[in-house]
Amino acid sequence: MERTLVFLKPDAVKRKLIGEILTRFEKRDLKIADMKMMTMTEELAKEHYGHVSHESIYGDMIEFITSGPIVAIIIEGENVIKIVRSMLGNRKTYDSPPGTIRGDLGSHDFENLIHASDSVRNAEVEIERFFN
Repeated sequence: MERTLVFLKPDAVKRKLIGEILTRFEKRDLKIADMKMMTMTEELAKEHYGHVSHESIYGDMIEFITSGPIVAIIIEGENVIKIVRSMLGNRKTYDSPPGTIRGDLGSHDFENLIHASDSVRNAEVEIERFFN
């Protein structure tokens, strides 16, 4: 059984999309193993997004992700990382096809509703980071 970390970003929480997004995972028969609402600290945000600290939007990303509550979720299932990543759509919502979370619900570049781990190794690190 594979696990991944997903978190709904402040824009998803503010727009009251938590239930709609969770329902999409449940309809794919994925298991929500753990979930919590939290506000990401600047320290945690910098640790999580450290790999893109060289990008010009890094400061804006940190400001956005710490601007309100997120919902952190551990999701389990066979091939869950691949399934969840395909459900998200592209990082830029305007490049995301209809039927994906970002394609159907998104409206911004990096304020793109949702994050999901991109590999088994990163899932392990991120789950530990958010659910230590």
